[in-house]
Amino acid sequence: MSQALRVLIVEDMEDDALLLVRALQRAGYDVIHERVDTAEDMMAALARHSWDIVVSDYSMPNFTGTGALALLKKSGLDIPFIFVSGTIGEDTAVAAMKAGAQDYIMKGNLARLIPAIERELGESKVRRERRRAEEQVQHHRRRQAGLHDINLAITSTLELHKVLTLLLAKIDQLLPYSATTVRLYNKETQALEAIVSRNVDEDQTESELSDSGGNLARRVFDTKTPLVSSDLHTDPQVSEPESFRKRGLVSFLGVPLIAKGEALGVLSFYTKEEHLFVDDEIEFLSTLAGQAAIAIHNSRLFEQTKRQAADLERANKVKDEFLSIMSHELKTPITVINGYARMIQEKVVGATSSEQEKVIGKILSRSNELLSMVSSILDATRLESHAIKVNSRPVRLSHFLDELRTDYDYPPDKDLALKWDYPPDLPTIHTDGVKLRQILQNLINNAIKFTDRGEVRVSARLVEGARHEATGNGQQSTEEDLTDASRLPPQASVEFKVTDTGIGIRHESVASIFRIFHQGDSSARRTRGGIGLGLYIVKKFTDMLGGTVAVTSEPGKGSTFTVTIPCGS
Repeated sequence: MSQALRVLIVEDMEDDALLLVRALQRAGYDVIHERVDTAEDMMAALARHSWDIVVSDYSMPNFTGTGALALLKKSGLDIPFIFVSGTIGEDTAVAAMKAGAQDYIMKGNLARLIPAIERELGESKVRRERRRAEEQVQHHRRRQAGLHDINLAITSTLELHKVLTLLLAKIDQLLPYSATTVRLYNKETQALEAIVSRNVDEDQTESELSDSGGNLARRVFDTKTPLVSSDLHTDPQVSEPESFRKRGLVSFLGVPLIAKGEALGVLSFYTKEEHLFVDDEIEFLSTLAGQAAIAIHNSRLFEQTKRQAADLERANKVKDEFLSIMSHELKTPITVINGYARMIQEKVVGATSSEQEKVIGKILSRSNELLSMVSSILDATRLESHAIKVNSRPVRLSHFLDELRTDYDYPPDKDLALKWDYPPDLPTIHTDGVKLRQILQNLINNAIKFTDRGEVRVSARLVEGARHEATGNGQQSTEEDLTDASRLPPQASVEFKVTDTGIGIRHESVASIFRIFHQGDSSARRTRGGIGLGLYIVKKFTDMLGGTVAVTSEPGKGSTFTVTIPCGS
């Protein structure tokens, strides 16, 4: 079978051109040729057809071979160029080769023509294949870079609409498609909804495009596989071809958006000219859709988390408002009950018998417990909403503990001794005295509640290399020493201990006793009362003051709570 060969002959003599053609035909080529002898004709021929080789005379009346060579170079076409001339000299031929010609042959020696053409055709083929390979490498690199850019863009935000808008903008830069649409599946309506589109004419709404292409997208979604329609106007699977014809859309590719095995929607591509989507292109766009699906999945998780956080915040706000209102409303009548009970106890409204005084004492005791419980609820509510702030002031510890001690002057209604152990020369520290007082009160009240007999001991001492050691010998420090907290070492702190001989805490419960609404005895039949807020508040307030709280306990033998508070500056 003869090999087709398209030859552009630059020659002013028709006979010489036919001589070349016959020589090629004898060599087995099926020659298609055109002869030109002016620059204008050569330019038109180069634009009109593709050529395998150019064969040119060197000297012509209206044109020159060097001019033809320059014209070919200017066109940018990679076509072998051979001089065939009867007048070219050796020096001229060498100069022509340097100018870019592949070979020169004398008209009297055409036997060299066929080998020269075969050689140049082979080298031209190698160059084309190399150039094609380089273009494929560059094409692959551009695609990889495009995927990288798209991935950076769509992962730069977690807001769904921004993700989709950035996605289509990047696709528009990378791919020459006329229109792109993202449809997402709505689980409530079970419909594919057009969320965002690109390059849709202003008079074409997204919903219109969605209606016309919805049946194709639905097939993509249901099958989870890409779908191609090269001609939307004649494809029998298109239900409304006229809508595409009206919009000038011809070809379609739909790829599913799948993340973690779940179909989220469809990414649709449309072209205004008939386009055959090849396997390599479909694979690339499916990879792109996979990236987009992951970004969409993450965006939805983010939006779901935001909604849940907002719902939780609203629920917490309602809870906090309820607890705050209830605590306040409960606190007011309890305070009034306490006031009237004290008036009766102090005989303001008349004399009382010993039995009545016992009853009034019980009323006061229980109402104080209830008032403490309500106050704890109010404090816990404010702690949970971060509404409590630290208000540090100088606190003279000796006076502070003396005042706290007066709250427990009455003997507990048990076979129990309350003992205090602290030196009189404790320094002045900078802390929130109100919170420190509540910490110690909660610990002391707990110790009394869970101790039926024995003792509760409250102690305090200066630790961590403090200059003023707590000797407990009654020796008084100077007024300057007591009030000058700046003379204390930087790491100085005060250690408070509340030790009891009560029921103790089980080892497995120690780690959880500082949780809100938790008690060591969490059974439904617990007999000690309380709502589990005391130690929670102790821990929270201690943390706020920059201190630590620790507990050691042995069931049946008692517990020791140690609170360490920095002296401040």
